[in-house]
Amino acid sequence: MADAGERTGLRELVARGRAYYEGGEYAEAEACLTEVLREKAAYADVYDMLGVIYHQAGRLAEAEEMFNEALRINPNYTEAALNLVVTCNDLGKYAEAKAVYERAMATSKRAPRELDPFAKGKIANMHARVADAYVGIGLNDEAKREYQKSRRHRGDSTFGRGGAERFSN
Repeated sequence: MADAGERTGLRELVARGRAYYEGGEYAEAEACLTEVLREKAAYADVYDMLGVIYHQAGRLAEAEEMFNEALRINPNYTEAALNLVVTCNDLGKYAEAKAVYERAMATSKRAPRELDPFAKGKIANMHARVADAYVGIGLNDEAKREYQKSRRHRGDSTFGRGGAERFSN
């Protein structure tokens, strides 16, 4: 088992890789994320990000492997499933793409009108980033509404990434 320092180092590497990924700096993201995999860390989102990077680079077989591994770790990972569907279609594996799609839809139908936790977190983060942008240009009422939306999607009492203190009554 990894000690606390090793886990912290991995988390930092994942965070750095995610920042590069979100910034479209795929070569840098790939370097960080493949280092995470060398440490045998089972992070479904790392495999998914690498799959997207490989797909963008035309490395479809490697992308397929990454998405499959993400789904092995987290079978309910909707985004990875949909990425795999696109990749399988691009590879001409239409029957496999259809089967993956049907599994993903069946999973989502088991909880009608309910987003999976990953999707909720992603949407909450987007609302928090929009709120941060509103704060940056002085539109505090709009920011407050976006922080509230973030909180609703998270299902907790925070306003996202520290925005609540700006709007406390």
